Amino acid sequence: MYQIIFYTTLFIGIAPLVVLFTKKRAFDKTHPIVPFIWLTAIATLYEFTGTGLLKINTNYWFQFYSLFEFLTLFYFFYRLSEYIYTLIYRTLMLLFVASYLISLFVWSDTDKLISMTINKIFMSCFIFIAVYLWFKSLFKNVEILNLWKHDNFYFVSAFFIYYFATFLLFLFGNVVFDISIYVTDYWLVNVIATLILRILLITGIWNMKKPLR
Repeated sequence: MYQIIFYTTLFIGIAPLVVLFTKKRAFDKTHPIVPFIWLTAIATLYEFTGTGLLKINTNYWFQFYSLFEFLTLFYFFYRLSEYIYTLIYRTLMLLFVASYLISLFVWSDTDKLISMTINKIFMSCFIFIAVYLWFKSLFKNVEILNLWKHDNFYFVSAFFIYYFATFLLFLFGNVVFDISIYVTDYWLVNVIATLILRILLITGIWNMKKPLR
């Protein structure tokens, strides 16, 4: 069962990019979600070929992925904020640089958990702050009357649900991995959260009406 859910989640990572092509928005540079969609598709292909087939050490991949993951998320929310909270976002960027350097310091090619935990915890905090700022601006300006028909609502919800669901998992990752009997259940939660994230991304893309201006 775990393998079925895992591979379903893995290959559905390509679906958001396919939907972008279907809706003729694959090369639309105006919507801030596009870099993350490309990153998701590239990550899917790499994890299948590099990790699954070629058996390349995943410790390198996860460290590089954390960097690009944050950059695409930062770009998405910063563009979505219409540069209103410039000071806050610049501060968050500086904090990320500091936390990423720390993760590099503790990283090794035989153990990725500590560095992953540092990066994931910071990115979770970043998402919580960015989501709060988005909703604050949204209800302050009363820009969107029906959230269910708005693409960005699905994107923001996807990120919030995923990072909220996995925050405690990475926070207590060392404890869980010390008790090896729970490792599969631990990672299954992450896989399911990733599946929900990707389904909401697809839903958001499907609800795109026009490029963001």
